Amino acid sequence: MGTMRLPGPSRHVAFLLLCQLGASSRGDGCCVEKTSHPDEASGSSLGPRNLSCYRVSGTDYECSWQYDGPEDNVAHFLWCCFVRQNSTHAGFGQECCCCFSSGRSRTVQFWEQDGISMLSKVTFWVESRLGNRTLKSQEISQYLYNWTKLTPPLGHIRVSRSHGQLRMDWNVSDEVGAEVQFRRRMPTTNWTSGDCGPQVTSGLSDIRGSSSESCLCPSENMTQEIQIRRRRRLSSGAPGGPWSDWSVPVCVPPEVLPQAQIKFLVEPLNQGGRRRLTMQGQSPQLAVPEGCRGRPGAQVKRHLVLVRMLSCRCQAQTSKTVPLGKTLNLSGAAYDLAVLAKTRFGHSTIQRWPLPAQELSGTRTLNVSLEGNVTFMQWAAQAPGTTYCLEWQPWEQHRNHTHCTLIAPEEEDPAKMVTHSWSSVPALDQEGCYRVTVFASKNPKNPTLWATVLSSYYFGGNASRVGTPRHVSVRNHTGDSVSVEWTASQLSTCPWVLTQYVVRCEAEDGTWESEWLVPPTKTQVTLDGLRSRVVYKVQVRADTERLRGAWSPAQRFSFGPPGTCAHPCPRPVAALLWSSLAARASRPGSGATLRTSRRCCTRETSWWWRCPGTEATGQSRPRPALNAPWTHGGPRRLRGGGSDSQKPGAWAWPGRTVPAVTWPT
Repeated sequence: MGTMRLPGPSRHVAFLLLCQLGASSRGDGCCVEKTSHPDEASGSSLGPRNLSCYRVSGTDYECSWQYDGPEDNVAHFLWCCFVRQNSTHAGFGQECCCCFSSGRSRTVQFWEQDGISMLSKVTFWVESRLGNRTLKSQEISQYLYNWTKLTPPLGHIRVSRSHGQLRMDWNVSDEVGAEVQFRRRMPTTNWTSGDCGPQVTSGLSDIRGSSSESCLCPSENMTQEIQIRRRRRLSSGAPGGPWSDWSVPVCVPPEVLPQAQIKFLVEPLNQGGRRRLTMQGQSPQLAVPEGCRGRPGAQVKRHLVLVRMLSCRCQAQTSKTVPLGKTLNLSGAAYDLAVLAKTRFGHSTIQRWPLPAQELSGTRTLNVSLEGNVTFMQWAAQAPGTTYCLEWQPWEQHRNHTHCTLIAPEEEDPAKMVTHSWSSVPALDQEGCYRVTVFASKNPKNPTLWATVLSSYYFGGNASRVGTPRHVSVRNHTGDSVSVEWTASQLSTCPWVLTQYVVRCEAEDGTWESEWLVPPTKTQVTLDGLRSRVVYKVQVRADTERLRGAWSPAQRFSFGPPGTCAHPCPRPVAALLWSSLAARASRPGSGATLRTSRRCCTRETSWWWRCPGTEATGQSRPRPALNAPWTHGGPRRLRGGGSDSQKPGAWAWPGRTVPAVTWPT
């Protein structure tokens, strides 16, 4: 089709008619004469640029471009020219051109029915009509059938984080080889690009017929805005089309979220067994790039508090998530509180605060009794329908050794008591101190609704035997009193279990006996009102609230008045041994007598013992103190040794030898 060469505006009118004719010929093909205008401004800084034409689907094609210049009253026209082959004369063809008007739009879509040859090389350009001027883009020539523009990820892009990298996955419906690029920016940086590499098609697809692609990029400690684009890649590795448009922004929060400044305020445990916990402070706000403002993914969705009850682990649920700022009423158990930030990656802990356990003030009675191999524990009942959690653990040991059991609601006991028993619990069969705590709740599935009923201590095993004081010793104090000391009972290591010590002293002849009550924090008492030349024995026991302890082995002692003297022995003899020997010698029917002599020593004020059958040396020696080493273990017979040990009835203490007592024949 030809056009007349018309001057001035008439020429532009004819140009518009030709384009309208080409546009109206869709379905029947188009072939108009290529026109040129002397006022075309190719290469100008204004006008259309970056023209790209490509296939978008099986039979659909598209051309798009950019435009710099005024937008008012501008009209864009896409031209495409190709050689149509003559079917009767091989090697000969006719040049045809098509013109498509797009108005202000910078995109034109067409298909094969418009008469454009897809197998021939086609030349494209854009002419933008602006008033009386026509601005023309650079021409491009290409084959359309194998030049395909892929679509960017259109659906949901899944983001995960691992080992300092972000992984993005998405589904695609076009199963073609592709290469992928990303670009990213942060609040304080510009765009930077990265290569995701070629995508390998596995041939596997999901139930919707889609396959997946992925991309890795660095993770940062700032919010990121990331976009993805794709390009077809031929088997040769050459590009098979232009880059797709960029995807919608993917907004990613920083890898390390800023710490929250939350204060937890806790009140003391009230008589109801609960304590009030309040939270104060604000959650931090994140700076985001421009494209992520108002978009999901970059900001923290919300802040929560994870309340984890460290006690009563046998309950159905030990933790619960509550909104930040909610007031809680918790039991006296130990808790772990964690402030969580909920992002697209899930929950991240940004603050942690331990809440230590607190015991009830005042005395709460826990009755423990044994009947054979059955142990009974009993405490005051709460309201009907209450579930109890009984927890016990070895005192001052790690919480991993804690044991607990749930006690379901039962019919109300007339005595308003709850009784729990067991026939054998290995943890309580071992001797030692156990901390026992009872919690109660009407809603046991909520770990924030428990209350502390009582906290007490229990000594497992034979407390009477294990608690017996050891290493009882007697020391001379004054003329008529002695000091009795002992090592602390093992029950003293168990809080509130040991209630008192009882010290009993009695004359060995049965003429006198008395007891002293000693607080559980003391291990010494002074016994007064004692008489000289009387043999006493002393014992100590440790009592609990409900159990009397076993007496310690008896310790015997005696002493004489000041001023009593005798000839000294070559070796000192303990008063306790001498009293024992004297008692033996005076036993009826023994046939033995103990020879002693007494004189008043003018040079000493202490009293003395003299060994029978020996002569005085002219020197006086004081009686050994009652706290000498042998007063703890008592004497033992000598086996071998010096000449003294060969005498019948010889005795010794460590490091000391005592001459034998002379028995008449």
